[in-house]
Amino acid sequence: MMANETAVLFDHRTENVTPVTYDGELDTLRKLLGVKYVDLMRLDDSHVIFVDDEGLLDRRTTGFAVTYKGRKVEFAGSGLLVGDSYGQNAPISLDFSDLKIDVLNFRYEDE
Repeated sequence: MMANETAVLFDHRTENVTPVTYDGELDTLRKLLGVKYVDLMRLDDSHVIFVDDEGLLDRRTTGFAVTYKGRKVEFAGSGLLVGDSYGQNAPISLDFSDLKIDVLNFRYEDE
């Protein structure tokens, strides 16, 4: 995979959103997200968010709602926004003024 200088990390542990360096490697992705299993959610034609595949299963109490040009993606746990070009990493090219990010708090029925 092609290296991507900057990605955006949604960190559920700190509830912060920060730019990070991502080299396109699965091991790096797992380390950034703090997970073993990763899933992918498409934000638009040129961007994806890699997410914790077991966020709800592991009962993460925080996550994020990311809305961009009317497309809303919600996930439990951490996520990593990267540019995508036919399955390869690409620079992020979205208009950040159209991006809305909310922290989600999850409660489970048996708590």
